[in-house]
Amino acid sequence: MNTRRSGPMRSRPKLSAHDGQPLNPLDLALRCVDRSIRDMGYPGFETQMLAWMSGRVDAAGLRRAIVQLGQCYPVITASLMESDLDDGVSPYWTFQPGREATLHEAELRTADPGEVLSCAEELLSVSHDLANEAPLRFHLLRRPDGRDVFLMQYNHVLVDNRATALLLRQLNQLFQATNHHLSPHHEPRNLVNQRLRAVPHADRRAAALRAIELQGRTLRGRAAILGTDQRDSSPVKLRIDARCIASEETRAIHARVLKLCGLPSLSMAILASTFRAIHHLGCDRRNAGRNYVAGIGLDLNLRGGGQLLLQNLLSVVPISAREEDLNDRDRLVRVLTGQLRNHLESSVDLGVLRLAAAFHRRPRHMSWVIEHLLRCGCSLWYAYFGSLDMVGPRLFGAEIEKIFYVGPTWSPMGISLLVNQFHGRLFFQATYDPVLVTQPLAEAFLDHILTDLQHGNVP
Repeated sequence: MNTRRSGPMRSRPKLSAHDGQPLNPLDLALRCVDRSIRDMGYPGFETQMLAWMSGRVDAAGLRRAIVQLGQCYPVITASLMESDLDDGVSPYWTFQPGREATLHEAELRTADPGEVLSCAEELLSVSHDLANEAPLRFHLLRRPDGRDVFLMQYNHVLVDNRATALLLRQLNQLFQATNHHLSPHHEPRNLVNQRLRAVPHADRRAAALRAIELQGRTLRGRAAILGTDQRDSSPVKLRIDARCIASEETRAIHARVLKLCGLPSLSMAILASTFRAIHHLGCDRRNAGRNYVAGIGLDLNLRGGGQLLLQNLLSVVPISAREEDLNDRDRLVRVLTGQLRNHLESSVDLGVLRLAAAFHRRPRHMSWVIEHLLRCGCSLWYAYFGSLDMVGPRLFGAEIEKIFYVGPTWSPMGISLLVNQFHGRLFFQATYDPVLVTQPLAEAFLDHILTDLQHGNVP
């Protein structure tokens, strides 16, 4: 019997703010996510943000701004100093003074939006070694009709999605700036622990116990999924499909949801239609008796005043539905909204944060828990980002047509759904593994969600 225990982190020389950046407890949890996904044969826990322009981007000015961004925020060109999960040494980002942030340009053959998504698929399907490659990469896709697309791909060990709109806005400010004398930004440290210490110990402990109880109840057994959970040994080639709801219809959905549950956010309404789509299109026999589950990211509000901080500052709570909850869409929206309210009122998000902070000193245990959640605990990877209007109407000298996200996926769930608004329209993007979720099934999944969200009770 192996009786080896994971002891406390071994001491190492104090990391200077000029030399590198430590991973906070949430970064460390997402490092375990990233490693587990890679162990399944997938490229890692990465997301893309795509800004579609109505004209040409000033590539030279953008390239200069990206270099300056790397000088201001050296962590975006850093390397991850890894450690074995058993050795008790905490990993950290180490700065690479000679490495510049770069812009990769690609000339597309056609102006078809499908050509852009095909390029995004290829980029998302490539694995990047964080020990030797930067965690944030920039691409400019040049369409022959003169409408460029700016693509930013980032690994979640570095940053959560909430920071990316701020990052894009900062990059545009550098593009517009004439003052090139910029000082390196040093990330504030211990923000997560400071947030925890601001809460009395008894309240932290009670919140952690509630989080454990919720996780045990919601995530017991396997979650219902859309496709097959059997994958062959072929290389992973992720696919992307996208949809959009026009501004007028989006306003109508907002009004209905606000009247229905009193929350201005569309997150739970979209999730309700998503669960109903999985139930309608998935395997009834395999999913019988299983819960429908998604993790919902909750901002810790540690970026006060819109400050750009390149670290993970989100907690995650599970939201679930039983099979008998799925027949009536509006009732399901109220059920999911009620769950979210209860989690916030009982500080489950704080409890999850407390567990992440506690278990980062037990990396083998954290890795085991996370791998179980990834393989069994979720029906899909889902996120709703709200409005991205804060980015502004223009980027890098061109007007923005639309902005949206494309996310990762992995076995067995095989599909992700990322949703956001921009200029009143609602954008839906599904990333899927075609071995697990076929193209016709992924298309039917998105079609079902949009129809159900707009009209309800799709047969």
